[in-house]
Amino acid sequence: MKFSPITLAFFLTMTGSVAADDLSPDGRPHFTGKQADSVEEAFRHFEEGNEKLKQYLNGDSIEGADLAHIHELTYTLENAIAKMQAALVSLTTSLEEVHLASERGDLDVVLESGREYLLMADQFDD
Repeated sequence: MKFSPITLAFFLTMTGSVAADDLSPDGRPHFTGKQADSVEEAFRHFEEGNEKLKQYLNGDSIEGADLAHIHELTYTLENAIAKMQAALVSLTTSLEEVHLASERGDLDVVLESGREYLLMADQFDD
């Protein structure tokens, strides 16, 4: 069964899952999702969100309320992925500084950027 954005918005508004103010100009529901203050928190939201999504998708059918919850869940997952992507960009930049400094033989930058890199990399370890 396919739900149009208008049907989903109506359902969410009527069930109290979203207020009329939370609709985008085209009538689609909009949520902010959970925000992550750290990479560790982003990973937690990512893992928990994926587990919830897996539970919904393992069922035989998805009801309107389930679809609404999935829609809301995607905002949290998108926030988590964005946080992890931003951290990976910083990690890559820091590692490149180590790489280039090691080519130049710049020990001070290797030490400083290398330590910075390792601090950031620790966020990705379990």
